[in-house]
Amino acid sequence: MGIRGRIALAISGMTALAVVVLGFAVHHIADAERERSARAYQDDRLSSALMVYEKDRTLALGAQLDDTSLPLPLREAVFKNRSGTYVSGGDDPRVWAATGVGDGGGGRPQQSLSVSAAYPDDDPAQVALDRALLIAGCGTVALIAAGSWFVSQRLSRRLRLSAAAARRIAAGEPPDAEALASKGRDEVAELGRSVHHMATSLAARVQAEREFTADVAHELRTPVAGLVAAAELLPQPRAVEMVQDRAQAMRRLVEDLLEVSRLDAGVERADLDACELPSLVRGIVRRAARQGGVEEVSVTVEGEPVIVETDRRRVERVLVNLLANAAKHGKPPIEVVVQGTRIVVRDHGPGYPAELCAEGPRRFRTAAPERGTGHGLGLTIAAGQAEVLGARLDFGAAATGGAEAVLELPDRPAMPLPGE
Repeated sequence: MGIRGRIALAISGMTALAVVVLGFAVHHIADAERERSARAYQDDRLSSALMVYEKDRTLALGAQLDDTSLPLPLREAVFKNRSGTYVSGGDDPRVWAATGVGDGGGGRPQQSLSVSAAYPDDDPAQVALDRALLIAGCGTVALIAAGSWFVSQRLSRRLRLSAAAARRIAAGEPPDAEALASKGRDEVAELGRSVHHMATSLAARVQAEREFTADVAHELRTPVAGLVAAAELLPQPRAVEMVQDRAQAMRRLVEDLLEVSRLDAGVERADLDACELPSLVRGIVRRAARQGGVEEVSVTVEGEPVIVETDRRRVERVLVNLLANAAKHGKPPIEVVVQGTRIVVRDHGPGYPAELCAEGPRRFRTAAPERGTGHGLGLTIAAGQAEVLGARLDFGAAATGGAEAVLELPDRPAMPLPGE
């Protein structure tokens, strides 16, 4: 249940409790007032009957002398020369009034004079009052529930806007400034303004980081290209080889930085076309082996081969980086398994560190020391390219030990090859 439902339920519950308590209080007050009025009425009748009896020794209508059904408490009160009223229960509830008349000697009355009237439990006026209280109470609870739902709906909407803004910030998107720039003075408005301020600051920092990365990469590209060209003019073969190797490493780093900056900026778009996934994977593995550094790679196809709509170049970029990481930081043999639209790359090395499996790759942060060194951009680029493809890239541990990366391509569409 959401916060609006909880708020409406809490307010409705408190209102219902207040209505019940008020209803019981009004019922008991009305019942007590009814009894008081009935007692007073019978007392007035008794006074009139007593005046008539003392005047001419006759009984007024409804009056009784020494009534055998007179309740015991009234008998005792009359015996003590006192008058009083009493409400009796049982099958025939009645309200009584009695007093003593005559002189029986010793200061005691000779006889008792009493009047009575029916006092039913289901008094029509009381029943009507209870019905009115029930209807009014239900109506009040319903009205309060509707009002509290409306109020909590506005509160919930403002909180949802703040939550949506936080999710947009986490996804690297700019928040809706107009939705967060609340002009209220309550706590929710303060939360919206704080989130807006945080979003603005984070967006500025992220943008500055992206611009810095792109500027550095662009500024390094020209001198690195000149360094590569100048290295070829060196006279000593060994010196040329060493300088060219380092220059090529720096050039790859610059190219990786440029690619990361483009992925961060969100300007990359996938160029989709249909291809047979097993054939594509085999071709990528062959090219990676020819380029060097990736050896002892086996490709296994499980299940029926499928045709997928994807970007071949980006799939190759992801797989080449995964294979290079496995070859550099893991141990052979490297296994590539194709299962429908799922591609699994595993090695037999020490495996990915737990932090990378839980949080994903981070740039300029290499894996555990036992998996070697590097600038940490290969897996970052692989994850970014997978996101452009709309695919899912997970890092984990293989069941037989070692690192395992799983690339799950989107199924749009995936269908068996003709004639298979």
